[in-house]
Amino acid sequence: MKVYFIYVTFGSLKEAQRLGGKLVKNKLAACTNIIPTIYSTYVWKKKTMMDKECSMIVKTSQSKVKKAMQFITNEHSYECPAVSAFPIKSAHIEFKKWIEEQTKS
Repeated sequence: MKVYFIYVTFGSLKEAQRLGGKLVKNKLAACTNIIPTIYSTYVWKKKTMMDKECSMIVKTSQSKVKKAMQFITNEHSYECPAVSAFPIKSAHIEFKKWIEEQTKS
């Protein structure tokens, strides 16, 4: 069983908490970690932006990564949310088992 981390940014802590709770409740994630303050610099619609955001790491199983990413994209307030998934090459075996158990339908 492979573990994936999904990284996503939000414009507000409230939105990250709301979506994180739904991901866990719907068994699309075993756990989420929210980093409450990050500072992002990017270009959007030909304008350089510098915003305070928050980010979230979503811990999920390979079987749920696509559904979790689709859920985040559909529920996110951004027009183009930054959502990326990364396979974890190595993880503690008990942690992997826990993620698998928490994301079983």
